[in-house]
Amino acid sequence: MIEVKIPKDIQEYKSKLIAGMSTRQIIAIAGALAVGVPLGVAGYGRISGDTLSWLVILSVAPFAGWGWFTFKDMKFEVFMKSFLSMNFLPQRRVYEDTDINLFCSLHEEIAENTIVNQHIENGDYEDE
Repeated sequence: MIEVKIPKDIQEYKSKLIAGMSTRQIIAIAGALAVGVPLGVAGYGRISGDTLSWLVILSVAPFAGWGWFTFKDMKFEVFMKSFLSMNFLPQRRVYEDTDINLFCSLHEEIAENTIVNQHIENGDYEDE
């Protein structure tokens, strides 16, 4: 008998095109090959192998991220947009006025306790 996994949420289902990969992943592989192979061929013999391999990896990494990376149900481009806006763009900060009376009452209470402690130390305070 054939068994098929049924996801709990229907939106979790990802259609597979070839070799268990989605259309998005296949397009990412094609883009990575379109950038990585010409870069590798053009740099072969002109740049050291170590440097060339890092250049290829760094140029292909965005394609891999676009094809496979998800974070809390956000695709790569949505995540990068929110990451960059949160970390590198100026943030709008909301000013919230605090209750000044709270601070005044705390200051008065501390002052009263200080005065009482001074009277106790001087012997001016008597228990009734």
